[in-house]
Amino acid sequence: MESFLVDKKYEAIIIPTGTFLLLHKRSDSIDALKNFYNHLTTDGKLILDIFLQPNLTVDNTTTKTWELEDHIITLESKVVDVDVINQYTLSHHRYEKWTNGELSKTELERFPLRWYGIEEFKLILEKIGFKDIIISADYNYGEYPTKASQMVTFEATTNKQERV
Repeated sequence: MESFLVDKKYEAIIIPTGTFLLLHKRSDSIDALKNFYNHLTTDGKLILDIFLQPNLTVDNTTTKTWELEDHIITLESKVVDVDVINQYTLSHHRYEKWTNGELSKTELERFPLRWYGIEEFKLILEKIGFKDIIISADYNYGEYPTKASQMVTFEATTNKQERV
C-alpha cells in the first residue's frame, strides 16, 4: 500500500476489515494514506476500516475455532509485546488444522498490528488533504462508535480543485 505506484487514478479505494492496521510502522501508514490520496481522482473517495484494540495486556491469549465439514481450524493468539509509545502490538499466532481428531498441520505467525484513536485517525486524514470525513460504526452509515468492539469505517473524499 505504501509503495504502490501506477499512472492511473481511481474513483474509490477501499481497504476493508482493518487490513490497513497491518502496516505497523507509522511512517508506512502515513505513506500509504498519501499514496491513496495521490491515486484518487478529483472527488475520489477513500473507504477504510480500522478497529480498536481494547485489550492491550501482554500474555493475553485468545483462541478461536472454526468447524468445517472434514476438519477443525484453531487460532491461538498471544499478545507478546505492547508498544504504547509507537501504538502497536505484537502477537504470536498459532494456527492448527485438525483432521479426524489428529493434528495435521501447524503454522506460526508473527503478527504486528498498529492502532489509532478515532479522532487521531481523522486528523491524520485531514492533514493529508482528505475532506468530508464520515465516521461510521459497524457499517451503520454516520453512526459514531460507542463501543471499543465496533469496526470503524472512515469515508473521505479528496475534493481536489481542478487546476487550469
